[in-house]
Amino acid sequence: MSHFDYTDLAAFLHDEDLIHLLCADTTYADLLERLLKDDFLRIDTGMKVPFFAEVRDYVGAVEKADPEHHWIVKKVTEEDALGAAMGSICFFLDFFTRTISAPTLVTRIGGELYKAAKIITKAEQLTGANYTDIAQLKEQLALDLVNRWIYCDEDRNPNNYMIRCTSRGDQVVIAIDFSNVDLLFPGTKIKGRAESFGWERMEKTRYLTPLKVEHFLSYDMEFFDMRFEAFAKVGRKMLLELCKGCLRFQPDHGALAKTVTDNILKRIEYVHGYFDAQFPRVSVVKGKEKYKDMGSTFTKIYKEK
Repeated sequence: MSHFDYTDLAAFLHDEDLIHLLCADTTYADLLERLLKDDFLRIDTGMKVPFFAEVRDYVGAVEKADPEHHWIVKKVTEEDALGAAMGSICFFLDFFTRTISAPTLVTRIGGELYKAAKIITKAEQLTGANYTDIAQLKEQLALDLVNRWIYCDEDRNPNNYMIRCTSRGDQVVIAIDFSNVDLLFPGTKIKGRAESFGWERMEKTRYLTPLKVEHFLSYDMEFFDMRFEAFAKVGRKMLLELCKGCLRFQPDHGALAKTVTDNILKRIEYVHGYFDAQFPRVSVVKGKEKYKDMGSTFTKIYKEK
């Protein structure tokens, strides 16, 4: 089967304002330097924030270096900041693996701790969209399972995604809300079923993806490698530095960073191994198409002789 190429984010996002909004015009290293520092945000009490955020005591903030970037922020205690910091690790890993998600992190503003999330403008929730029939939506959600499985993020229902359309009509899926990730549980936590593709979860009442298992069965490893090849470049040193930066406000950030690093690296290996064992390298349909192309080429060359 044919599918879109989601590895070149700037090309897929297409529009300059959307590329800028989702930071696809910067490098991973530059993004870390820009966002993992104190007082890069300035509170803007006059800024209009979404209603759902306003009723939860969030206020608006803008980036000092680029006021076009709007955020919602909320004061947190050191203890409460841990969950949001874990979410920020997931966001930066999403960015590194060319996965589209909304920036989220913990930061200091004026000496006080805040959790912060970037406002995604001109977007709607995935809820209500026909994402099981629209190939572009389903493909992005299928690839997204890789990330959420690795992070043990077991609350991925349609409310945890936004959709925004580009000027050429592409529908972009943006992951939001990482409040339920579990990076501290030892081991994989979510096990792959042995008899057929699927997963067994400890959290039986939560979703790992909005898609059903059968929606994945038409893909192959060439498709999923769009994501796994990016995760293969996640090294221990870079991951440890990322975790230390995101967890810097925790008293035991060094030990926490090592635990999270060990867990994520083990999960990357496990999830890749499971997918590789369950999916063919190339789907039967795609394989037939390749042989058909080879035959056509051979016939053409033969006739030209």
